[in-house]
Amino acid sequence: MKSSANVSLKKWSIVKTRDVYRAAVILWLSFHLTNLCAQTEIPIGTWRVHISYNNITCIAVANTKVFGATENGIMMLDKSDNSITSFSRLDGLSGADISYIGYDESTGKVIIGYADGNLDLITNNHVENFNRLANSTSINASKKINHITTRAGYAYLSTDYGLVVFDLNALEVKETWRDLGSNGSTLKITASTFKGDSVFLGTEKGVMTGNINTNLLDYNNWKRYDQGELATSVQGLATFNNDVYAVINNQGVYHNENGAWNKEAYLQGIVFNSISASASNIIITESTNVWQLNISNDLTQLTDNNIVQPNIAIQDTQGKLWIGDAINGLVTNSSGSFQNLIPNGPKNNAVKLTYFNSGIYSSPGGYSSAFSALGNNGGIDLFTNGSWLNLPSTVKDITDVVFISADKYYASSFGYGVEERNAQGTVKVYDDSNSPLDNLNPPGKFVNITALENSDAGLWVANYGSTSSLQLLKSDASWESYAPPLSVARYPTDIRVDLNGYVWAALNPTQGGGLLVFNKETNSSQYLTDIAGSGALPSKSVRALAVDRDGYVWVGTDLGIAYFIDTYNIFTSVSDAVKPIIDNRYLLRNEKVNVIKVDAANRKWVGTDNGVWLFSPSGETQLQNFTIDNSPLLSNVIRDIEINSLTGEVFFATDKGIISYRADATASESTFKDVKIFPNPVTSNFTGTVGISGLATDAIVKITDINGRLLWETQAAGGTATWNVRDYHGNRAGTGVYVVFAASQDGVESAVGKIAVVE
Repeated sequence: MKSSANVSLKKWSIVKTRDVYRAAVILWLSFHLTNLCAQTEIPIGTWRVHISYNNITCIAVANTKVFGATENGIMMLDKSDNSITSFSRLDGLSGADISYIGYDESTGKVIIGYADGNLDLITNNHVENFNRLANSTSINASKKINHITTRAGYAYLSTDYGLVVFDLNALEVKETWRDLGSNGSTLKITASTFKGDSVFLGTEKGVMTGNINTNLLDYNNWKRYDQGELATSVQGLATFNNDVYAVINNQGVYHNENGAWNKEAYLQGIVFNSISASASNIIITESTNVWQLNISNDLTQLTDNNIVQPNIAIQDTQGKLWIGDAINGLVTNSSGSFQNLIPNGPKNNAVKLTYFNSGIYSSPGGYSSAFSALGNNGGIDLFTNGSWLNLPSTVKDITDVVFISADKYYASSFGYGVEERNAQGTVKVYDDSNSPLDNLNPPGKFVNITALENSDAGLWVANYGSTSSLQLLKSDASWESYAPPLSVARYPTDIRVDLNGYVWAALNPTQGGGLLVFNKETNSSQYLTDIAGSGALPSKSVRALAVDRDGYVWVGTDLGIAYFIDTYNIFTSVSDAVKPIIDNRYLLRNEKVNVIKVDAANRKWVGTDNGVWLFSPSGETQLQNFTIDNSPLLSNVIRDIEINSLTGEVFFATDKGIISYRADATASESTFKDVKIFPNPVTSNFTGTVGISGLATDAIVKITDINGRLLWETQAAGGTATWNVRDYHGNRAGTGVYVVFAASQDGVESAVGKIAVVE
């Protein structure tokens, strides 16, 4: 018998005597409440984040803890045991665009600054937000927090409009030194440091200093070093051995001694990432190197395989180094030799998501908005059984992944062609040397593949820029090349194959746009546009394609959504697209639709630049709308959506990272398959929705108490039904065991199970 958190509903007769049934229920409850097991699934209606901690951009070091920041999360390392706790929007952080973090020893507060001016403070794992700077109407320019220095219970926030002095005890702004330009103009502050009673500011126009005991609100009370080589943006400042050091990109390191700035002979003409100071050393990071400068002015390069692209480095009071690396996360020699410490998560942010065999595969993407290769060699990230792992690749700039079977998959590259891998680890790359795929700018790597799609005919490959833009790799490893008779057809950005076997290709809007439909059997093409009689799309700028359970082809454009019903006759008599109407207007009119995904209930998940929508199968009823204002979404800009059809968990790839939401629709069959109830038992602190999965398609589900009184009745969305643990009157179910009766639409299949509620 399975544990209560993973209950299998057996098919057995519902007709039983009440006394026998009651005894069976009591026995079931006593057994299952003591046999719980951990689950990798989350409850329906809840979220989880999937943050990459490989790129640590900033570090704050305390006596017992180290904090590392990525763009969208914070990791907290306990030095005593190397245990890691993470914080994200799901844990109370106010945003997903972290620009800098600091730590104040006197108050024990971690200060988190954001690009929008927001400020979070973490104390004893509790997050508190201060948003008055972000919401200020008196600041019309950028509010980005560039740097944080702490001193005596105050945080000094270097921003794009000035320096904010924030009282960490009173949680209020003490004063703001703004408009500090020589004539009172707005001046960007990049960094700050202290030397005695003097505060030094790095700015976009050199260095300035003032005495903190004077009125620093007056720009006339500042001394400026903004001539010659200092008349430019300062990357960073640090105070070391009672002197101030400044680093300036492409110039070098400058040392202020007795009021004069001198350029050092070392590290000239490079681009700096950071400068920091401890009691014994200055630590400088640049490009791929970390440098250590001691009191004797001896410069040493610190090298290790874990140090690849150091963003920042700090030395703690014990002399140990903590490095934020863009590839290897948090790197430290605290235990002797250097090692990297990374919470579990994807290695990269995702541009494309793929579901196969209960796993979510994340592709990092390969080209810019101008269709130039990015040089991304991050491989493929896989989420399975509740954790992430990275699958290496021999090619860069992966744009798509398609599985032919559990033993073989293909990954496309913008530049390197198509990589084939099998279960034995054998790798083969198809490019211009061994296939018809075009290399557009020889002798470089320009075998540009934007999308893949599996079909009964074989693997369709979108060869971007080629005259033969549609390539077919057949099961016998032979190729067929197709050149649709249209110049714009050279630029497919996405492809789908409908139920007729026709290929639908979205074409690059900057190259003419529109939608191409191709039938390889007759070598026929149809070009669909926004013109009535030729498709009547909302816009020629097509961004998304999806084929739903009814065979309709849904199209997302820069001006909303439409779909085609009569796809079979698309080459002989073009029927214009249907534009769903909701609230007396076309569906998502004027919204840029980036992705459409169809779930097991034939509902449409839509990702835009303004959040996520869920619509009914016809698109005429809105069921959900998630944004950063009403949900933990990391960003409103949705790049892709993918659905785990077994669990109903929906993954959103945003421009700030991946986050997922457990929805209530799962794939189903005509019979009941491994039916589960989750969570089970339901405890008093659970306020979500119970999911009943593994049901026959669109099954009817009834929930009763042990006396047979009906509490709830619903219909499954695909293979999953939900219960809010309440009866028809809205009352919470009391402690006890409740019976689940489920039957298929035709009544032939049925199942029964039990849910324990413990209040």
